[in-house]
Amino acid sequence: MGDYEDVLASLEMLNLSILKAMDYTKRVYESGSNVDQFVTRFLLKETANQTQSLLSSVESAVDAIDEQTNPARCAHSSPSSSTGHSGGACRCPSLHHCLWLCAGSPDTKAEGLEGQINRLAKLIGKLEDKTLWFDLHQRLSDSESTYLLLVRNEMTVSHKHLGEFCSSLKQYLKSVAGERDCFHVTAVKLPDGVTFIIYEFWETEEDWKRHLQSATCKGFQHVKVDTLSQPEAISSVAVPAAWCTLSRE
Repeated sequence: MGDYEDVLASLEMLNLSILKAMDYTKRVYESGSNVDQFVTRFLLKETANQTQSLLSSVESAVDAIDEQTNPARCAHSSPSSSTGHSGGACRCPSLHHCLWLCAGSPDTKAEGLEGQINRLAKLIGKLEDKTLWFDLHQRLSDSESTYLLLVRNEMTVSHKHLGEFCSSLKQYLKSVAGERDCFHVTAVKLPDGVTFIIYEFWETEEDWKRHLQSATCKGFQHVKVDTLSQPEAISSVAVPAAWCTLSRE
């Protein structure tokens, strides 16, 4: 059976996976949130597109093989059905050409994969914004006196310690993002490549001060002592919750 043994086995697994995904889709649309439904709808359409693309490739190969094994079918085609070709020549491509198109060149595959990755990255960004917006409405009251504490921490890192700092920063962000009282945390790297700014949103100033005494914060502080080329600059400001809700579309 050659390579078709793996293909048939994969098709069986694909069939089972699709059936499970359809059951999941049904459950999401019966009881899932708006965000869950949006993600599921996107994944369902993407699955349909990918499956149709594979099917089209296989069908093209089948048509080409039929023309190779049954030339009489091509010979009986009428001249009017072969516009742009003289003498009623068959319009179907050769088997070699068809299979080459089905396989695709490495550049074409790379471009397709890169495009899918970019689409997914944009989708994730939009979903993060939507999720943050929904979470904000759930966790904050409508009172005008409700505030979040925005903490800004700017750090300049020594070039020779850049790798160590980035590794520690990644772990710090992951840990802080899991803390219950931290509404949101993010970091940006400035164009100079060595300046980083961390933005943390805390529900209260007391929550932030309590975080400063945590093992996560103290561990990151030790790394900063060894890797920063100058003292860090920390500032904070109380941000009205209404500003956050109004700034999101």
